[in-house]
Amino acid sequence: MSYLKLKLVTTGSLGNLERVLHSDVDYELKINHFSAEHNTDRNCYEVEMCISGFQTQDQIIMKLAGEKEIRELTPLRR
Repeated sequence: MSYLKLKLVTTGSLGNLERVLHSDVDYELKINHFSAEHNTDRNCYEVEMCISGFQTQDQIIMKLAGEKEIRELTPLRR
């Protein structure tokens, strides 16, 4: 099974992030690790997560990159 570790910054709610990740019925994503910290100075959440259950990494990255609330998106090495 493929895993993708991501670091991202979002100005939206964490519920919106979850909605985006689970909005496609073609595949079932599993969030294996999730860590979020609220940065009050920048009014955003800094999130690190590990996701599995996708066909290609590009599917996830393009889906998240298209969201207006996501300000930074960085794939991480394991």
